Amino acid sequence: MKLLYFIALIGLCMCMACQQPRVYRINGSLPGALDGYVVKLYNIDTYPDVLLDSTVIKDEKFQLEGTRTFEYPKYCRLVVDMTPDEPNQRKKTLKAYRFFADNTAMEFQCQMDSMPSYYWEPVNKEHNVTLTGSPTQDLYQAYKTSVQELSERKTALWNEYLKVYHVPALDGIFNTEKGMKIVRELNRVKVRLNEATGEFIKAHNNSVVSLLLADNLLNSTRSEMTVEEIDGLMNGFAPALQNASMMGDVKKTAERMRCVARGVTFHDIVLKNLKGENVPLSEYMKPGAYNMLEFWASWCGPCRGEIPHLRHVYQEYKDKGFEIISISIDEKKTDWDKAMKEEKMVWKQLCDPNGFNGPVAQKYNITGVPTCILLDKEGRIFKTEMRGAALDAVLQELY
Repeated sequence: MKLLYFIALIGLCMCMACQQPRVYRINGSLPGALDGYVVKLYNIDTYPDVLLDSTVIKDEKFQLEGTRTFEYPKYCRLVVDMTPDEPNQRKKTLKAYRFFADNTAMEFQCQMDSMPSYYWEPVNKEHNVTLTGSPTQDLYQAYKTSVQELSERKTALWNEYLKVYHVPALDGIFNTEKGMKIVRELNRVKVRLNEATGEFIKAHNNSVVSLLLADNLLNSTRSEMTVEEIDGLMNGFAPALQNASMMGDVKKTAERMRCVARGVTFHDIVLKNLKGENVPLSEYMKPGAYNMLEFWASWCGPCRGEIPHLRHVYQEYKDKGFEIISISIDEKKTDWDKAMKEEKMVWKQLCDPNGFNGPVAQKYNITGVPTCILLDKEGRIFKTEMRGAALDAVLQELY
């Protein structure tokens, strides 16, 4: 009788164990890491990041383990702090790696001196990092492998553009034809890369990987997608993903991009003119022409670096139906006035003294400068990121 009871008790315990929710566990190996280095795991699905767990390295190893099951796989950042007692040196001593974590046992391996930097290196630079045991991360890696050739080609063309066009342009030397040739090839590669990403998203519309890729796609194709195309992307996700935490951020990104989607009529905001008067943007638009809204600031080095090219382009195309309207986000009028005089900006000038808190940022989704938006003859958003040889190529095609 006791034997039967004992067997029954074991069976009950096994059933209870089977019913226990599975949680993530990460066994890490960091050869070269010193005892006491702190390892932290953050969930970065949404802002602000959420600390999931932390531990210290012992004998070049560490282990992190969850306390409850993930409802969806989480996009995480694994951070290694090499000098926790020296906060002033954090930028030099923080290492980080981003990946998708599942409710599984995962293995993380990397030589300490090969771990990507938290601050100074691209987050997708793999170095010698190996992470196994996460099906979601495997899927993400499969995507990156599928577009690796296009991504590398895109990077190579951009580096060539900087060397051939951008750097000489800073000294007033415009290698326009060479620059346009590179830009056109770069645009073709970008289109193929975006198409490949879109196809991957459709094929895996039930995975959180596609949410991350969709967010990246929306941010990187500013004004290249129409409102209908943005809606088509957002409506393509499986119902099972609607409650994923990352979905909230993707929806916010999509809403921001709808405001500056291709084909959307320009937003007529109130700005300050050179006299300090409140004026509508529409009063400064040249009817029936291609108007370019050029957002800048006196304190922005890249903005100032682009102005010589704008002078060159304006002189060539102003009599052909092209107009530039520069909109500063300087909060001090004295800084704005001084920069305009120094740069000899002879085209139309306006200012939003509220900076990133004003209508410019809100209506045109300006999160950084310089940003250029080209409007068609009907005042609809036509192109964006119109700088350097990219602007030259578009204007040559238009005129």
